[in-house]
Amino acid sequence: MVLRAVVTLATLPLANGQADGNPHGWDRIRRCDHVDYDPPCGVCEGVGGYAASDEANDYTPASCREEGPYDGSTRKRPVWGPDFTELKSHEILIGKKTDPACFQAFPSNDSTATNCYKPQEVQIFSEMNNYRALILTANQAGNAWGVAGNVSSVIYHQGPNMWIVNVLGRLGLVNQCVCTSPREGGDPAKPEVGPVQYNWVDNLFYVSTETIGVEYGVGEMALDHWAFGPHHAWTDPNTGIIVRMWQPFNGLQVFEPGAWSEGHAVDDAVVEGWFGAKTRLFDQLSTDGSKAPDWCTKSAPINTFRIKCQDNGFPQVSNGNVPSHVEMASAPVGDDKADARDLRRAKSKVPRDEYKGDDFTSMSATLNEYLLRHAPNSKDCDRWTVEELQELQLSLIMLRDSKLNDLYHDMNYRRKI
Repeated sequence: MVLRAVVTLATLPLANGQADGNPHGWDRIRRCDHVDYDPPCGVCEGVGGYAASDEANDYTPASCREEGPYDGSTRKRPVWGPDFTELKSHEILIGKKTDPACFQAFPSNDSTATNCYKPQEVQIFSEMNNYRALILTANQAGNAWGVAGNVSSVIYHQGPNMWIVNVLGRLGLVNQCVCTSPREGGDPAKPEVGPVQYNWVDNLFYVSTETIGVEYGVGEMALDHWAFGPHHAWTDPNTGIIVRMWQPFNGLQVFEPGAWSEGHAVDDAVVEGWFGAKTRLFDQLSTDGSKAPDWCTKSAPINTFRIKCQDNGFPQVSNGNVPSHVEMASAPVGDDKADARDLRRAKSKVPRDEYKGDDFTSMSATLNEYLLRHAPNSKDCDRWTVEELQELQLSLIMLRDSKLNDLYHDMNYRRKI
């Protein structure tokens, strides 16, 4: 939902150590757990950096040099809180690959999986006193299918439920909601995982003070290095505010200095242009957890694909009785447009002679001639950009008549979706 799309810290309390065997062979700069490592993780180890794949050398480590260590008891402890706003977080989300486009990638608690690496820019809104919820807005680049460029997302995590709402394509032609209940390590036998709690920083141990070359143009900063399991955090020594985090199978996260503030989450969580309006994101939830976002319910706007969602917008229960599926919240705009002639023609698998060709070239010329006769403003294929073709595909999905697809399924015909 995009997934996809959950911050690095989403599974902080769930870390395992090197007991997973470190199967990708990452060095101690890329991975150094606070436990299960011998010798223990030390200065400038576990720093990580820009990573693009599971390959051991496919990352650029951050520069690092020692400034400390000091007595940990004298250092300002890392600051978090129940209600806060982070308006600019740069991330590479690392999560277990469960679908080709990495929409549903979610950070795991060990490194044994094949992972997705998704660059994204995120805003984070935490409201734990009343809503007990975490909301993120993200612009994600580089999804595996490259669907019409970047994917814009809003991710809601409240209690055991998570909703990943995506807008696909530069024109917002198709919307998507993934309803899910994240579980530790993606194991369906494990209980659901709630949003990260405000006191997770209490688990962190002081390692050293280091000058780090912070990514995304932030530059060198002298920061306190803290760790817990495979999780590492670097904080401003004067304020305790987190500047940078790294976990080798969860992700890289850099908080733009000056973008973090306590409180204001409910007021700040506003997005422009989603489904054509300004939206206050917390209005999509209720304080008692009884409401799912409108975008994930059966009454969601047209052109919304709902994935694993019940009619009320809550995730389906995978108990064998309720199948997981994809459905449209509303009928495609092309429904009921096919007349009797269209349906009769669709039942014929072999086209008439006037629509055939002796070879691929003549067949293409015949079809192009027919197309230009009925749509004279058609544009040659080589004049289209990849993005324009992808957006055309998305438009055609919306314009289809589902009766034709039902017919193709009944006939087990290759045209079926």
